[in-house]
Amino acid sequence: MSKVISFATQKGGSGKSTLALVLAAPLATEYGLRIAVLDCDYQQSIVKTREQVDAANFARLRETNPDAQYPYDVYPWQLNRIFDFIDNPEHNYDLIIIDVPGRADGDDVFNALTACDAVIVPLVSDYLDRASTAEFMTILEAIKKAADDAQIDFQYYGLPTKRVAGQREEKEMDDYIDGLGLSRFNSYLGHRKAYTRASTLYSLLNPAWARYAGGTKDTSDEIRRVCEELIERLGLPDRRATAVASVSTASTSTK
Repeated sequence: MSKVISFATQKGGSGKSTLALVLAAPLATEYGLRIAVLDCDYQQSIVKTREQVDAANFARLRETNPDAQYPYDVYPWQLNRIFDFIDNPEHNYDLIIIDVPGRADGDDVFNALTACDAVIVPLVSDYLDRASTAEFMTILEAIKKAADDAQIDFQYYGLPTKRVAGQREEKEMDDYIDGLGLSRFNSYLGHRKAYTRASTLYSLLNPAWARYAGGTKDTSDEIRRVCEELIERLGLPDRRATAVASVSTASTSTK
């Protein structure tokens, strides 16, 4: 049965769609997970990345490798049809990622969140974001308590993003979330230009694409730590030993 997660927040610009892009490709190519991404955000950032950014590289890749495929599936989807996808027995995925709109109001968002096994909330240390993020995570804490009472699996985690090493605000954010008794990842993603160039075709763990995007060894190390913590917390399969070669490990063709 598929695990379902969402990258969600009620604060725009926190990087939830970027998180989905950064993590989906390496989870598929390096860890061997079968993944579907449901882009339910109004901006359709993930769908647009595939259609407008990755399509040319994919076409060139197909010229030399006609069997090449994208590493995971992307669907433009409506929030009120989430369960149509999740409950479809033909959808044989290890992980379904839902990118929801950046708001917490409305039954459609609430229902999408309750459909998840886990909700991942980007934690940005900016002082103005802190209270809004904590408020959203408090909503998730209430959902978790209701789920626990109903003996339904539901977890939520804050994931620090755009982190700058040694910045005082980062520790203050950690202390603030911990002081409220809310859950967060031990791993994090830094404030790196490479993450803004994440692709639905190539993983940032692909050395050629990482160099093109401006990534470094630190970039790869961060991504691996987050992927492995996510796999461990959700009890997902880790197929690194048996993962087959994919488009992500093929020669990278860029403009």
